[in-house]
Amino acid sequence: MKKIIIPVAAIVLIGVVGPKFTGNGINEGLDNFVSILDKSPGYIATIESRETNWFSSSALINVGIDPLMFAGSGLDPAEIAPFEDLSATINVTVQHGPFLTLNGLSLGLSAWKAEVDQSVFREFLAYAEDEKLYSVTGSVGLFGGVSFEDIMPKFTVIPQDGGDEAITFSGWNGKGTASSESAAYSGAIDLVTVSAEGVSFEMQSMIFEGSLEGDWTAPMQGDFYNSASQLAIASINFDMPMLDTNAKLEKLFIDVKTQKSEDDSLMDMDITYAVGSIQAPQFSGRDLIVKTEVNNLERAFFKAYQEASAKPAQMEQSIADIIETKLLPQLQASPEFNITEMSGKVAEGNFSGKVMAKVSAVDSLPEPLEDPAFWLSKAVIDSNLKLDKAMALWVGEQFVANQIQSDPNAAGMTDEEIKAIAGEQVEGMIEMFTQQGMITVNVDGEYEMTFTMQDGQAMLNGNPMPLPF
Repeated sequence: MKKIIIPVAAIVLIGVVGPKFTGNGINEGLDNFVSILDKSPGYIATIESRETNWFSSSALINVGIDPLMFAGSGLDPAEIAPFEDLSATINVTVQHGPFLTLNGLSLGLSAWKAEVDQSVFREFLAYAEDEKLYSVTGSVGLFGGVSFEDIMPKFTVIPQDGGDEAITFSGWNGKGTASSESAAYSGAIDLVTVSAEGVSFEMQSMIFEGSLEGDWTAPMQGDFYNSASQLAIASINFDMPMLDTNAKLEKLFIDVKTQKSEDDSLMDMDITYAVGSIQAPQFSGRDLIVKTEVNNLERAFFKAYQEASAKPAQMEQSIADIIETKLLPQLQASPEFNITEMSGKVAEGNFSGKVMAKVSAVDSLPEPLEDPAFWLSKAVIDSNLKLDKAMALWVGEQFVANQIQSDPNAAGMTDEEIKAIAGEQVEGMIEMFTQQGMITVNVDGEYEMTFTMQDGQAMLNGNPMPLPF
C-alpha cells in the first residue's frame, strides 16, 4: 500500500505545489524579457500591470518605438509624429503546470498565449473584427523546452490623407522552438501586393527559416552568437508604366550565417545573395550569386555601433567616441571584407570574380586619421574578375553608350543610334585595354583582370601599378 500511496502523493504534491514555483519562474522570465527588450535599440517596453495566482498569471505589456530613433533624422515632424506615439499593448496569459489545458490538453511547466489588443493599428490597417493583429501561443515542457506558434491575419492598409494606394498582406504563419542551448524559427507569407498611382508591386511566397545556438536573446542584446538563417522569395514583380519601367525577379535567396570565436570576442558573418532570374527593359540576368564575408568583427566595436545607429541625433558624437575608444581594437583584430564569389549570366555572357580585402598589422591609429598613405600600407587586397567574350562586349557597350549619352552633342540621338555606335566601337576599345595591360586574355579565352595590393604596393595583372599616395 505504501508503494502506491507515495507515488500518488507525489503526483498530488506536484499538481498542487508545482504551479506556485512555476509562476515565480514565469514572472522572473517576463521581467528579464521586458528588460532586454526595453534596452534593445529602437524599443521602449514596460509591464503595465501583473496578476499572479496559484494556477495562472497574467500581465499587460506595452511596447513602443523609442522617439530617439527619429531625433535628428531630418524627417518632417508631421510625417513622423504618428510613429513617435506608436505602441501596442500585449496581453499575456499563462497557465501554470504540470497539468495544462490553455492551448490543448498536455503536461508541462506552463502554457501561454500573448496577443495584442484587438484595436491595435485599426486606424492604419483593416483586418477581420474577430481577429487580433498578432498572437502567439506556446508551452514550456517538463524539461524546460519551449515551443510556440504565431499568427498575423490577412490585412489591407487604409489609405491616409486621401491617397488611393492599395496594399494587401496575406497573413503570416510561424512556429518555433527554444531551449537553453538553441532556438529555431520558421514562417511564411503567401502574397504581398501594392497598387498605387502609376506603380504596382507583387511578392509571392516568402519563407524564412532560422536557427541560433545558445541564448536566443543574444541578438537583442547586441551579443555575438552562432546562427544560420535563410530567406527565400518565389517571385517579385514591379511595374511603373508611366516611366516605362518594369522588373521581374524569380527565386530570390538570402543566406546568412554567423560564427563567434571560442572566447566570444570576435564574430564572422557570411551572407549569400542569389537570384534565379531577373528581367528588366535594359537588363536580364540568370543564376546571379554573390557570396560575402565580414570576418573578425570585434565585440565592443560591434555593440557600440549598434547602439549608435539607434540614436541618430547623437550619431556624430557616438561615432567620435567609437573612433576614440573602439576603433583600434577592431583594427587590431584584422577585419576582413571578402566577396568570395560573384558569378552569373548577363545577356548572353558569363562572369565570375572575387574580392578579398583586409586591414592588417595596425598597432596604432594614424594622425590624422584620414592619412591615405597609412591605410594603403595596411590594406591587403586580392581580386580577380573574368568575363567571357559575350560578357566583355556587353559591358563594353554599356560603358561606351554611357559616354555617348553624357556628351551634349549626342542629345538628339535615339537609343538605337547610340547602341549601334557603341557596338562599332567596343571591340576596338577592348583591344586597346588589352594592349595597355589593363586586361588580359587567359588560356580559356576569357578576359581577365587581377588586382592585388600589399605593403602599399599595387599590382595590376602582375605589373606594378603606381598609386596616387
